Amino acid sequence: MRGTKIIGAHRRLFIPAGLTVSGLANPTYLGTISIDHAKIRATAGYWCANLVRLQVSQDTLVGGDGHSLSRRFLHAIEAEVTLAEKHGLVVVLNDQTEDVGFQPAPTKVTVIFWKDLSRVYGHDPQVMFDLFNQPRIERYARCGAGRDWAFWQRGGRYQRKTYVGMQALADDIRRDGAQNVLWIEGPCFANSLSGLRSHRISGRDIVYAFEHPRGPHDARQWYSDFGWALFKHVGAVVDAEWTNYAAAKSECWADAPEAVPAYLRYLRVRGIGLTAYQLKKGLLIRNTNLDAPTRIYASGRRKWRCSNNLDEGIGALLHADYRSR
Repeated sequence: MRGTKIIGAHRRLFIPAGLTVSGLANPTYLGTISIDHAKIRATAGYWCANLVRLQVSQDTLVGGDGHSLSRRFLHAIEAEVTLAEKHGLVVVLNDQTEDVGFQPAPTKVTVIFWKDLSRVYGHDPQVMFDLFNQPRIERYARCGAGRDWAFWQRGGRYQRKTYVGMQALADDIRRDGAQNVLWIEGPCFANSLSGLRSHRISGRDIVYAFEHPRGPHDARQWYSDFGWALFKHVGAVVDAEWTNYAAAKSECWADAPEAVPAYLRYLRVRGIGLTAYQLKKGLLIRNTNLDAPTRIYASGRRKWRCSNNLDEGIGALLHADYRSR
């Protein structure tokens, strides 16, 4: 790291342009290994990405109480990392608890999870750690208030359970000897970094991550949510997970034909990295072909709308953006 920039091989600026692969977050991960490998190859090949973000189930690796280590699962992780690195990709390992265990924030088990992975990858310069996917404890009516940020930073008790703050988690990883760049996602599903001003995480090689920015979808809001952190030299930032596809969900922007190109341009001009989600039918691809990107139709019979099962999305725009980088 140098200031708010990630420095990669040969001391060159590294701006993430990646895709998320999520098979290892699935409780039935053994059935997803072959498609994961195909997605990793497509990420490096057709999609022209420089990074793959592997979502990894915390509890599958170390158990719900952290007292076990699944060698079989660890080998599956190692196989995907090795394949990605062979294809020249930087790898981000993301601690995922939504599909197995469903912990809303880091716990002592999260500390053990990273201790085990640090033993394997703590000195691999091609691997980064995304410490916890979408911290999602919402204790107050207006999530994102100062008290939520303080809880995110320092941890504490919530509903009779103890959670580890991001500062303590980052410190533990460094004490384990890991040299990796750390991605740290903000609270409340990580959709904004606006509360980071007074809750920064101390330490080196830290990237602050956000996901799925809220509306309105314009430069003023993007600056308020995350752009200010670069402008004020607070730290490097990255959109760790973003997509837009036709669905009756928040992932669909009603103004996508105009807003999506503007958003990609906003990130590119400012050197902000992006990891898109994911090579799945109806999201980034139209069908099971990993090189068949979805499209946004701005006019005509298929004019864009936030309705289900249309197999429309940002795939083609993202592909063009990555190819131009």
